Amino acid sequence: MASPASVVSAVTMSPPTGSEAPGCDPQLAAVTAERKRKRKESNRLSAQRSRARKQRQLDELTDQVAALRARNGAMAAAAYDIERRCAAVQAENTLLQAMNLELGERLQSLTELIQWMEGAMYHQPQPQPQLLDANMYNYY
Repeated sequence: MASPASVVSAVTMSPPTGSEAPGCDPQLAAVTAERKRKRKESNRLSAQRSRARKQRQLDELTDQVAALRARNGAMAAAAYDIERRCAAVQAENTLLQAMNLELGERLQSLTELIQWMEGAMYHQPQPQPQLLDANMYNYY
């Protein structure tokens, strides 16, 4: 009895003739059936690995989407907080600018008052300064 390897090499080396049809030799049919079974098994395992790989990729992408959504939510909350703080700083800046303007006017008024008083001490006639009302500086 010939070994399967010799049958395989004989089959692959010489083309079948009319009397050597593949269905006629039971040993050749067994080798062909075994090849077919191995190929089917290999294809089945390959498809199974492919499905598992695709499932892993899908799971990774799903996890990535969840992480990105969480990160996006955290960034949106941080942006809202920054916008809120920016609005508070702008309001404070507006108040400080108004205070600066009023205090500058008050300083100018007090400077004019001091100059008028010094002029009065030396009997030099000068126009009386326009005094500002101290109650107008309420910042609360």
